[in-house]
Amino acid sequence: MVLLPPSRDLRTASRLTLLMIAFSALLGACGSRTIGTGVILWSPEETVIRSGSVVTVLSQSDITDTYRVSADELVEPLDIARWRVEVHAEETTARMRAAEYLSALEGNPSLHARATRSALPLRSEPRASAGNTVYRLRENEQVKLIGREPEQTNIEGLVSYWYEAMTETGERGWVFGYTLQVFDPTDDTVVVETGRGADPLIDMLLQNVWRPVYYLEMISSRAFDLELFRPEFGLFPRPEDNQLELVLPYHATVFEYERIAAAGPRRYVAEGTSLQLTFQRNDELSLRYTHDGRQYVLAMQRVPGDIQEYVENEIERRRARYERLLERGPDFGSDAYGALTLLENQRFNWSGYHRLVPTAISPQASSTGRIDLGLYLSPALRQEYQGALSFSFDGAQATTSFVYQLLEGGIRLVWVPANNIRDRVVQSVGVSPLTIFMSAVGE
Repeated sequence: MVLLPPSRDLRTASRLTLLMIAFSALLGACGSRTIGTGVILWSPEETVIRSGSVVTVLSQSDITDTYRVSADELVEPLDIARWRVEVHAEETTARMRAAEYLSALEGNPSLHARATRSALPLRSEPRASAGNTVYRLRENEQVKLIGREPEQTNIEGLVSYWYEAMTETGERGWVFGYTLQVFDPTDDTVVVETGRGADPLIDMLLQNVWRPVYYLEMISSRAFDLELFRPEFGLFPRPEDNQLELVLPYHATVFEYERIAAAGPRRYVAEGTSLQLTFQRNDELSLRYTHDGRQYVLAMQRVPGDIQEYVENEIERRRARYERLLERGPDFGSDAYGALTLLENQRFNWSGYHRLVPTAISPQASSTGRIDLGLYLSPALRQEYQGALSFSFDGAQATTSFVYQLLEGGIRLVWVPANNIRDRVVQSVGVSPLTIFMSAVGE
């Protein structure tokens, strides 16, 4: 009998079979092995396993970015995000880490915290220094506490612990507890004390955002100048960085101080800078400093409420007023004063207004522009007029302002000279005001 060599297909099949047998053997040999022993830093919700638990890490998945873990309290293995687990090669090391974890948090591995201000730095080590910020927390952002320095630290009169924290995206770092609200998520009304400063005025300075005093005046009068009233304006303390950031409509600067030191009754200096601070009555804060060779004196105050909410309410008020004008028009006409059309986005087109030049309207004005509804009426004018508006003509530097009254069939506009407006409030229209009536086209 003559033996023929196996065909190419048969040889290929044999090789594949051998590879599969080898691969299966390899899997069988590795099946009983584990990656290591882990400590659960942040337990997933709706699982029986708790933060601080020691688990066996069976395998990992790069596709789902998870570990498969087992533990006595688990009926079957659990897949858990890798950032939630700290893995150690030796079981002894993992158990020491778990004990350290529980001890640092005084036996409460469930402790969470909220940032009490925006841009709160999460640092690579428990000390305030330039260059070791790894992440910045948003105001009210929640973190899981996974460690704590054994002793409190005094930073310019602010006394608290340094906490090791983890964000919901897996970022890890250290944050100074003075600007944290530490709580137990099983009862988030229970807040853990984190330390208090030695000087209540320094505490008050560094724990609050301070706004120019005109913010309170605008809120009280409900007359907002949105060029001056914005969330980004104010004095923003950053005690962890030894900084006081001042942002104003006309300039901004950062005071990097060595420490805040008393210089007299209710008076302080930010050493290493030109900034002097004095607390006046009613907690008003007076700032004196030098910027670009000029000396400034400012009055600041704590402002209740959300500045952005005030801004949004004012924008909505102006939008609603413009909507009422659009509903009455949007096209208005006058034989003497031309044709006015109100457009979307508070734009306008006004032609044939030559009789108002140059008394009310600049000779450089074009026929287009934007309407501003940021003027307010004095109490005396509110009885007769419904509002005030300004026409910012393209090509003209000065605006043209009117108080107005919506009438059946049109609108009455009364010109307001610029010197009759103070702090965006129309004080009067004069003895013999320039008055025009424009009919609503189509009525």
